[in-house]
Amino acid sequence: MGRVEAWALVVSLGACGREAPHASAGHSPPATVANRVAESELTTVTLTEEAAGRLGIETERTVEGEVPSAREVGGELVAVPGRAVVLSAPVAGRVQGSALRAGAAVRRGEILARLVPLAPADRDLRAQAAQQVAAAQARLDAAEARAARAAQLAQDRAGSVRASEEAVAERDTARAALTAARARRARLSATPLDSDVSLTLRAPADGVVRQVLVADGQSVAGGAALVEVASLASLWVRVPLYAGDVARLDPAAPASVRALSGSARFTAAPVEGPPTADAVAATTDRYYALENADGAWRPGERVMVQLRERATERATTAPWSAVVYDAYGGAWVYEALAPQRFVRRRVEVERVVGDRAVFTQGLAAGVTVVRVGAAELFGTEFGAGH
Repeated sequence: MGRVEAWALVVSLGACGREAPHASAGHSPPATVANRVAESELTTVTLTEEAAGRLGIETERTVEGEVPSAREVGGELVAVPGRAVVLSAPVAGRVQGSALRAGAAVRRGEILARLVPLAPADRDLRAQAAQQVAAAQARLDAAEARAARAAQLAQDRAGSVRASEEAVAERDTARAALTAARARRARLSATPLDSDVSLTLRAPADGVVRQVLVADGQSVAGGAALVEVASLASLWVRVPLYAGDVARLDPAAPASVRALSGSARFTAAPVEGPPTADAVAATTDRYYALENADGAWRPGERVMVQLRERATERATTAPWSAVVYDAYGGAWVYEALAPQRFVRRRVEVERVVGDRAVFTQGLAAGVTVVRVGAAELFGTEFGAGH
């Protein structure tokens, strides 16, 4: 036996004398989960008959049937054409008292600013004003002298009282003309081109200030745009659609609109809008009217729009009121296992058609769910209000 064979035999015998490290002890898992509860075995809520009556629990069976197909696309909120009014300067002037800011709500007739018209820029304005003051002063001096003579003659019974009164009236007129001439000269020294009157600019309708195109103290030409006021009580949703998909949509069906960060949906009615399109993207625009009485929506805001198609598909539906959402956005319904006995089931809502929720999974047809009182059951389960 060579040295190599002898060394291999020793190693083999040594290995046979040792046991595998895991042979004597069982393998333990890295983690254990205690009290595991499947989501299908969640807490069951059992109410007394009195409690069920007090909560007003009503149930309804889910059904499977034909529902209109729908697709969800992006849209943009725009102001309704013709409801944005641009307020212009009727004459050239200087804007005064304008503290407007974009986004401010205004009412019809509310004062937006004042416009001081600019006087014509004649030559030698200061010289003319000085000449008018001097002429008025001369007329006043002459009128005062005549009034004094007429008063003396009337006192000496050499003249009539009427002549004295006419002389006094002429004197007062000359004094008023002198006062006006001096005021005009003072105004020309401070603001040579400003008129002594101002025009009040008022809001033409209720709305929101979209643009402020002037600043306080700015001089503007006649016809210059000053403020744009838009009525936002109703907005349009502009929805660009691929031209090949337009024929698949139901043109008379309303759209369902939701914010990008919300789940609440709002109905928008189809309207005839301008024929706008994008040749590069091969899209054509459709428009829907969205009520905005509370001012929650803003022009330029992006939204998600669900549009109804002409085709239909089979799906399981239940009343939209049966769905409740948890704090993490999960959708649930309460299944009625027996009278006054309910269990919460997770569902996935694909869309809402009218007052019916269309489910993709979680519910089968014929399941009895709570359609009135689901939110109250949710609060009862988690102790809300207690």
